[in-house]
Amino acid sequence: MVNTKKSVSADEDLPAEPTSAPPLSEKDAAALHAEAGSSEDADTPQDSVVDEAVDDITRHEADEVLAAEDAELAEAFDPKAEKTGFKARLKHIFHAWWDNKKFRYATFAGLAVIILLTAIIPQSRYFVLNTVGVRGSTSVIVIDSSTQQPLKNVDVQAAGVTVKTDGTGTAKLTHVKLGKTEVTISRRAFATVHKKVTLGWGSNPLGNVSLAPTGSQYNFTVTDFLSNKPIAKAEANSEAADAVADENGQIVLTLDANVANLSVTVKAEGYRDVSIPLNLDDRTTHKVAMVPSQKHAFVSKRSGKYDLYTIDVDGTNEKVVLAGTGNEREDIAVVPHPSDDIVALVSSRDNSRNKDGYLLSTLNIIDTKSGERTQVSQSEQIEIIDWIGSRLIFVQVAAGASANNPNRQRLISYDFSNNSQKELASSNYFFDLVSANGVIYYSTSDVNPSNQPAFYKINADGTNRLTILNKEVWNIFRIKYDHLTLAVGNDWYDYKLGDTNPNKLNGAPSSQESRAYQDDSGRKNALWVESRDGKGVLLKYDVTAQKDTVLRTQSGLSTPIYWLNDHYAVYRIHTDQETADYVLNLDGGQPKKIGDVTNTAGLGQWYYYR
Repeated sequence: MVNTKKSVSADEDLPAEPTSAPPLSEKDAAALHAEAGSSEDADTPQDSVVDEAVDDITRHEADEVLAAEDAELAEAFDPKAEKTGFKARLKHIFHAWWDNKKFRYATFAGLAVIILLTAIIPQSRYFVLNTVGVRGSTSVIVIDSSTQQPLKNVDVQAAGVTVKTDGTGTAKLTHVKLGKTEVTISRRAFATVHKKVTLGWGSNPLGNVSLAPTGSQYNFTVTDFLSNKPIAKAEANSEAADAVADENGQIVLTLDANVANLSVTVKAEGYRDVSIPLNLDDRTTHKVAMVPSQKHAFVSKRSGKYDLYTIDVDGTNEKVVLAGTGNEREDIAVVPHPSDDIVALVSSRDNSRNKDGYLLSTLNIIDTKSGERTQVSQSEQIEIIDWIGSRLIFVQVAAGASANNPNRQRLISYDFSNNSQKELASSNYFFDLVSANGVIYYSTSDVNPSNQPAFYKINADGTNRLTILNKEVWNIFRIKYDHLTLAVGNDWYDYKLGDTNPNKLNGAPSSQESRAYQDDSGRKNALWVESRDGKGVLLKYDVTAQKDTVLRTQSGLSTPIYWLNDHYAVYRIHTDQETADYVLNLDGGQPKKIGDVTNTAGLGQWYYYR
């Protein structure tokens, strides 16, 4: 082979390599190298040609590798480039971790060490749990060491959380950090208690903690004003100081010795608050007689008009809540709600008349606290049947309706909670009506031949209307608390409340006196009145024991009667000497006269209008 390549001296600049010439492939380079290796003389000019070709290939491949890496980096940081999904990257990381045995085993070993330290070293355990946000709770019951009664409004602080004890002396702290901490329990006029505890994962009850009084102590004895029996759980309060009565009604109130003269308020559920001026030098026991908070409503004509009053049953705090207009007839009815401060009042006070000039009766609901009056209905005649929950059940005789009108009398349910009313039934007249155990039982007699007279029952909200007997029932006698006797012509039937059908009797019952029971709020006891030897007798029927107990026998004792609350009953005495309302505590003690009243109707026996 002839070497035609021109030699170049070291001083001469080499011409730039043509950029357009394609690089030799690996195959061409190898062939060239082999050809060069077969030459007899290794130092021939051909050797330099081969070396240059190989160097050219090496440089070119290195440039390609660098270019590829640069492209990957550019793509990775290019915001417009498509990114690999998070799941894919996570999967890649996991596979890389799993494929690296040393790193994998090291990870497992580290976790094992952490778990072991957490298990055997409490502080490590609490540190880890607190770090990941785990929190616990704790509770404590604080009592007065001198009385062993719970203390209210005591500050309990632990792990940066502070709460006050409730009426039972209990403080519950939640979301507290775990581990060692100090519980601080403090209240004015008592020595502060510091208690070191370790709070773990869970509820951590600390039990009872006693506080020793350091202030001045004052004594109170709290009783019912009629029965004179102690009132347990009554509370005495003076600013931030509280104390609870024990089972004997004894209260020991601890006050800061440095405070000035102040007032103590004694409270008990269902009773009127009593305020007592306290002389701090007085160490005598203060006797507190508690009066029910529920007020008694009555009508009196002492002003010349029929005014509606309220009064506390000890005869205090009397006020007029609705003044009379002078248009009232004597047929006034006053029916207090058994638990709320409202009264149903029926009177002709509005001086409304029908087209014939007849004075109409108006049914009003009176809020005895605010005096607000809501007119519910107006008609020729209105008779109240019962309060059942928030619903007042009454019968309205349609104003101006014909005596032959099949809808002349309407049985209506009025809900004072939303000021709505619903017609339960209608008839030309109802033969009889009885409210028993929250259900209304009634019998109809229609002049319309297409309407079959019958005996029904229905709930106060209008649901579950049921025909019990498809006969004309003339009278309904409630001879027992849970039994009705039905008069059907010459036949008699016994009906047990709640049953579907009545049972026919062989003859008339021995007694045809109907009892008007008044249930307490839980339907555990019922009041009723009967006449014995010319005197009125007030009785209490125990529903569970099915037993009557005589509460009071007195001349002139009569209806209306009602429950003031589940322990107090109100009844009326009506004689030539007085017309007055009395209050009686079923737990004991003598009745007390509330005050003179004008005789009005209440809940009693139904009678129909023809």
